[in-house]
Amino acid sequence: MSEFRLLLAQLLLLIPLSVTTWLAVEYFLYWRIWWLDIPMHFFGGMWAGLCGLWLIARRGNPASLLSCLAFALFIGIAWEVFEYSEGIAASYHFSYPFDTAKDLVMDLLGATFGWMLVKRLGGEQKTEK
Repeated sequence: MSEFRLLLAQLLLLIPLSVTTWLAVEYFLYWRIWWLDIPMHFFGGMWAGLCGLWLIARRGNPASLLSCLAFALFIGIAWEVFEYSEGIAASYHFSYPFDTAKDLVMDLLGATFGWMLVKRLGGEQKTEK
């Protein structure tokens, strides 16, 4: 998959993620709809994985699942630290450690799905510039 297509895929994920996050915070949807966090972390992990793949492709290196997962995990942990530091990590339905673990698992699943899509759509060919 070309670098441009990776960048475009990120944008197509980031726009609805950003709008949904803004609406969810503005209207307290994360606190009203307990499961909303699950797809948000899945698609956020998918975006983070694609971002990692794009950065790797820009250096001319082959995209590996491990590097995709590592990048998504880094972004996911950074997001969890942000949530905790801003006091928005409290979950009324789950314990905090369980909620954090669930969020990170969803980040990794999203990154894996993104990596699989890139491999399926882009094949193993060298990334175009």
